[in-house]
Amino acid sequence: MNKEDYHLECVLCKCKVDETVSYTTCPNCNSALDVIYDYDKIFERLNKHAFTTAPIKAVKYIDFYPLQDMRNIVSLHEGGTPFFRCKNLGEKLGMSHLYIKNEGANPTGAFKDRGTMVELTKAVELKKKAIICASTGNMAASVSAFAANAKIPCHILMPEGAAIGKMAQILAYGARIIQVRGTYDDTSKLANEIAKKHNFFLAGDYAFRMEGQKSTAFEIAEQLDWQSPDKVIVPIGCGTHLSGMWKGFNEFKKAGLIQKVPKIIGVQAKGADPVVQAFNAKRKTWDIIPKPQTICSAIQIGNPLDGTKALRALRESKGIAISVSDEDVLEAEKTLARSESVFTEPSGASPLAALQQLLKQGKIKKDERVVLVLTGAGLKDPISALKVLPSPPSTEPNYEDAKKFLNYGYYNVYAKPPSDAVLWKSTPTLQQLKKAVKEIFNLPLSKEHATNCFNEIKAHHKKGKPVTESDLKLILESILKKTTVKKKA
Repeated sequence: MNKEDYHLECVLCKCKVDETVSYTTCPNCNSALDVIYDYDKIFERLNKHAFTTAPIKAVKYIDFYPLQDMRNIVSLHEGGTPFFRCKNLGEKLGMSHLYIKNEGANPTGAFKDRGTMVELTKAVELKKKAIICASTGNMAASVSAFAANAKIPCHILMPEGAAIGKMAQILAYGARIIQVRGTYDDTSKLANEIAKKHNFFLAGDYAFRMEGQKSTAFEIAEQLDWQSPDKVIVPIGCGTHLSGMWKGFNEFKKAGLIQKVPKIIGVQAKGADPVVQAFNAKRKTWDIIPKPQTICSAIQIGNPLDGTKALRALRESKGIAISVSDEDVLEAEKTLARSESVFTEPSGASPLAALQQLLKQGKIKKDERVVLVLTGAGLKDPISALKVLPSPPSTEPNYEDAKKFLNYGYYNVYAKPPSDAVLWKSTPTLQQLKKAVKEIFNLPLSKEHATNCFNEIKAHHKKGKPVTESDLKLILESILKKTTVKKKA
């Protein structure tokens, strides 16, 4: 692409910005920047036959990226991620056209690789000597990997307490990590300051990254045999992916490659949902959440850099914005793994949590063609998944001990997620106890176990405390552990 084929433009004041001056924010008003193309020139060069028959991967869409020298491409063969119809989950929800786009299959395990390909190629074009990036994890891992491939030094700033799986990735790629005692917003401001003072390339949710993220939409349309879905559900962190996808669908429509565009549904976690609140209040700006809190670390953003673009995409597509609870997200994460064998991180499971809500509200019809965009692999944040997964029991290496878990449902106790629901404020009868254990854990108690459990509950009540479901689970685990371990002679 020639430099004359595109320019950067502020989303608010509309001033044109030279990419050698800024490619992050507008020098006049500090708003986000858009890449504006001369589409006539792009489509004039586009060989539709070659384009539509080439293998699916992110670099095949090179004509739609603001890159000037193809010799500089930095690629890890990103894109071409799995796209499939959900048979088991579709049956469960009564949907025959439910699809998953599994972005966790990208080289570093997240959708970020698409945008990083364009950004790091741009860093080479601009002859930058080092990269700096502020991130909660996924982007940092991606930037670190591509920087290693391009042989460019990489510095990563992360809010303290980032997911350990992501930190391990970043360190393995050879990047230098500085943990910041603050929010993502604090971290981003510091990275910006360092970039200016040292003339580093500032990687992040800026104009060039969004252009790479368009390829998620390109691939969905192509994998649907050059058709558009009715609705696409996408998590919102900084809003770059969602707005990039909306731009991608529109570009394919302008090029005559698809006939319509989908409605975009944006999902945020409760406790970190400034875009959702602004959209549903019909506002063009959002209130910053100073200390966002959610288990969805990849979208734990209180002041989204591309919030303006995300709100614009939601409005233009006549879409929906919805918040989901951490509890619903973790259950959705487990459901995806058990129904479609896809292990995604909590942020990636948020689209399913949103879908379940929207089906109940009647905002999505069961006969619509819906795509869930799962943004990252589950091994990025395994600790979160373990909050609702069982702690495996241990036995002695003999069949008699093992069969108690195979035949008597003991494993159901360990597999039941903790709950604060109060069961008894006073000691139940032995019969009431056995009935409750059967209903909650599907475990028929033996006389010995029931008696031991009854005595433990009685002792618990003597302390003046009610018995919750979690208390009963702990009591049962303790009793089962004692009786399933063979006593040494």
